[in-house]
Amino acid sequence: MARLESDSKGGFYPTPTVEMEYILKRLRPRNGDSINIIDPCCGKGNALAQWKEHMEKCGAEVSDYGIEVEKTRANEAEKIVTNVAKCGYEETRMSRKKFSAMYLNPPFMEGENERMELTFLRDLSKDYIADGGILIFNIPQYVLADVAKILSIRFQEIRLYRFTDENYDSYNQIIVYGVKRRSGIRTKDERKYSDRVYERLLEYAQGGRDALPALDHKDWYETYFMIPKQDKVETFYSRRIEKEDILRSINNPENHLMKKMKKVVSDKDLNERQIKPAMPLKTTHLATAIASGSLPEEMGDHLLVGVSKQKEDYKNVEDEKGNIRSITTTSTKSLVRIFSSKGIFNLQDD
Repeated sequence: MARLESDSKGGFYPTPTVEMEYILKRLRPRNGDSINIIDPCCGKGNALAQWKEHMEKCGAEVSDYGIEVEKTRANEAEKIVTNVAKCGYEETRMSRKKFSAMYLNPPFMEGENERMELTFLRDLSKDYIADGGILIFNIPQYVLADVAKILSIRFQEIRLYRFTDENYDSYNQIIVYGVKRRSGIRTKDERKYSDRVYERLLEYAQGGRDALPALDHKDWYETYFMIPKQDKVETFYSRRIEKEDILRSINNPENHLMKKMKKVVSDKDLNERQIKPAMPLKTTHLATAIASGSLPEEMGDHLLVGVSKQKEDYKNVEDEKGNIRSITTTSTKSLVRIFSSKGIFNLQDD
């Protein structure tokens, strides 16, 4: 396991090839189907490339998408992954509910107010995995308690496996498979089913290695998940503007932006001006400025990212006829996220 330790950075741990092989044995496409697969924490892209190759051998037409916030790893991923957004997922624009399956291997660490695994699951699983699509979630076993509620609400047909004996003891990692539940009001029976699943997940979180079968348990002939076909992903790009992107755009013969600017903007208009804000800037303003490229992202050994964070609240409401409905409310807040060797932190307003 020395390789995992040496490759880890900022809470990211690449999936060993042998574990990925067993993970993929339980994923099947239909021959000839077009599928879209995504890894929002793709690192150097090895797991995603291995996944794509396996699906193609099964006869699928595969479009692969990776997101990686750390530039060195992202540059490596570009060599073997077709579509790479070199930024955090918060800065990635992508089509909603167009991904047939998602392999989610998030940072293993505490965030400011919650586990990062929970943050990634909440933000990425709702809008981007297609209804009926497959989640493959890689987390430490004890973190299952933190993510159990969302898993039980958003997914069905959940199955759990732990890493093989060769790798489990180092990080106690498990794999959660689940089928994305169709959006909409849940029936009373569906809510009861979710409650039972939630309780079982809490038990598995504390159960240790003997509570779950290992990935090399040979049940994949009868226990597997069919990856649904999907239409083309129309939108997938980074909102972070790099110097290389600007130069590439300027050198594009079809780009008329610079010609138009020269016609309407004089040198005098382009002189640098410093304008003091009317009121002190809050974290929300800084996050917007960073996201727009107005402030530097690299601050020595820190990386700053402007983030729009969503928070969801769930509650049951009884209507006039006595029927119970589950209602989800979502609120958005802008903040500045700091990536450093000491962890990932969010700046808060005073």
